Amino acid sequence: MTNNYSALSIHTYIDELNQQAEAEFRDKQYEHALQITQQAERLSVEHKHLEGKGLALRIRGKILYTLVRYDEAHEYFHQAVGIFQEIGDPLQIARSLQGLATTYYATGRLLHSLEENLNAFSVMELGGLEKHSLDIVGNIVLCYHSLGEFYYAIEYAHKQLALARKYNSTNYSARALSSLGELYFRIADYTTSLNYSNEGLALVVDKKNIIAESGFLSNIGSVYYLLGNYTNALDSMMKSIAVAELYPDKSILSPLLNTVCCIYGKMQNDSLALDYAMRALAIDIEFADPKGEAYTLHNIASVFEQNGDITTAIEYAKKSYGLFVNSSIKEGEAETLILLATCNTKLGDYITAINNAKDALEIAETIQAHTMLQSSLQQLLSLSNLIGDSSAAEHYSRRLTLTTKIIAKEEQRKNAEKILREAQIKRTQEQAQLLISSTKTKLTGDFLDKTQTLKQQGFVLATIANTKTVKKSKVSHSIIVRTFGLFSVTIDGRELTSDDWQRKKARDIFKILLINHRKSVTVDELIGHLWPDAYSKNLIPTLWNSVSYIRKALEPNIKPHTPSAFIKITGKSYMLDLGKDVSIDFLEFKELLNSSRHEKHEETKYMLIEKAISLYNGEFLKDDVLEEWSDFQRESLKELYLEATLDIGNYYLNQGKLSKAIQFARKTIEADKVYENGYELLFTALADNQQLSELTKAWKLCQSAYKKELDTTPPEYLAKLILLA
Repeated sequence: MTNNYSALSIHTYIDELNQQAEAEFRDKQYEHALQITQQAERLSVEHKHLEGKGLALRIRGKILYTLVRYDEAHEYFHQAVGIFQEIGDPLQIARSLQGLATTYYATGRLLHSLEENLNAFSVMELGGLEKHSLDIVGNIVLCYHSLGEFYYAIEYAHKQLALARKYNSTNYSARALSSLGELYFRIADYTTSLNYSNEGLALVVDKKNIIAESGFLSNIGSVYYLLGNYTNALDSMMKSIAVAELYPDKSILSPLLNTVCCIYGKMQNDSLALDYAMRALAIDIEFADPKGEAYTLHNIASVFEQNGDITTAIEYAKKSYGLFVNSSIKEGEAETLILLATCNTKLGDYITAINNAKDALEIAETIQAHTMLQSSLQQLLSLSNLIGDSSAAEHYSRRLTLTTKIIAKEEQRKNAEKILREAQIKRTQEQAQLLISSTKTKLTGDFLDKTQTLKQQGFVLATIANTKTVKKSKVSHSIIVRTFGLFSVTIDGRELTSDDWQRKKARDIFKILLINHRKSVTVDELIGHLWPDAYSKNLIPTLWNSVSYIRKALEPNIKPHTPSAFIKITGKSYMLDLGKDVSIDFLEFKELLNSSRHEKHEETKYMLIEKAISLYNGEFLKDDVLEEWSDFQRESLKELYLEATLDIGNYYLNQGKLSKAIQFARKTIEADKVYENGYELLFTALADNQQLSELTKAWKLCQSAYKKELDTTPPEYLAKLILLA
């Protein structure tokens, strides 16, 4: 058959096959559509029609995704990305990346999904295809929303709304307004939330858009719910459900049913609350939605906890926690751990409750969620008081006070800089657009030229590798990073000098990326940290230039246009990943302390704590104490260090190893001159060891420190310890 066709006509026939497969897919004739894509792929390989093969693979990925065969779908989307990158077709690259993102999202890998969506959007911008990027921008909003990054979600929702209005898309305008209504609700700006929701509702009712109408009614119901107006909240949610039930895809009902569950819970109607949650759970299971199932199970656990069935509540909460862990939803993990702590407290299992709260605290510290940190500390303070541990209660009270101050300081700074920050973001985005979108064309050559220009600046499309099909030989480097005391980076035995870094800004950017090791940091965040008052300047070239210095410092022999082994670019974000053979002292410090908390063997536990303490050779990044971007990490690490030294000091005191107890007590006081728990340990150990002259010296130093630091005298109970000695 094929001998009767020219190459052009064969290519046309293959394209028609792919169009037919798309049509069969839309008509839900999935098996037939799969067969057509297989035929299109076979002919494309036989007649060297690379574009036809790529499109067949992408369509097959869509079909398999719909059939909930996510691993297979991921494989075909990944192959399609490679083919379209080789061709240089920006639209198809972006669509294939979008396919990868959907498989990641469906399987709960939200960070990977976000990265691929950001990559897809960047490709659209580079290719001058912003008109076709509306759905991708919506996916970015969804990812940020799911990850709890509400301000970034709002930024992209506004971007989606602006694009939708520019291209007269009522459908995407409605989606953007729905997102904005829900997101402003999430940050407690209820007036703005209602404004966007009502604007969107008027739009979709006129256009008879079922999904959007249901979404807006849900947003309005959520606002009423949080304001405590449960009657109106229930009315809006029931209307939302009634509209949603008209839509064929019943998966959209789960979050609505969950909200009704929460409303009935607040109304003390546990029976109806549980009924709606169970209906939501059935939908989550039917549509294989692990993220939705995690939230539903959490709600079910909350109902049982409220109803007094604590054992059942714990059972559901543990299932919820496991799904949150698998889906990388850290905020959900922490919330469920706090729920577990509440349940275990009611059972009188205070040790387990404390461990739950400590795990929640650790997550809150990791994601720097200060409000969650505050909640965890409040629970730990309450538990410490319940078990009569005054030392722990004092410790958590101190940390709670510090965290509250940090939150207040952040809020004050955000309010003061709001107008400047918004102006900065707008200006930066305008400059970025000018730099990366100087022309708008679909020509392959121009697209590749633009991509190459960005590669020269250090930007590389960071598609997540498919480990099943791609093998890379990678040179391993031994890297040691020291942040406690003097900052240093040593690579393969060579310590980097100021000449290697060339610019202080480059070193500062590296430190910010290091604090967020293996996490994405946006361009706007970096600019906000390093140039907080320069909102009117074009800062993108300066930032890119600084990153190029970091690349050269870390990899002196790196060739032009070569991706960095350590700095990855995803969308408009940077991520530092120093590889497997890296030693970063502050991360090792945290890991050792975390391991000690879970260690049941007492001797091993304190061996781990002592090893962690040995890493703390001074304040974290002490040369950057005036930089706000380092404050939170520094104070958090210091508090962990004080807690660890006091813990091990008291351990040795109870063991009768007084010299060791004295050693660690002095370490606490060296780190905090007015740390009263440290003085209490020191005075007790010195008195027990009959070192009265040293005790007298220590008391004088204590008095001097309190006078100098706080202009007051030490607490009275410390003075009594001296008198009793």
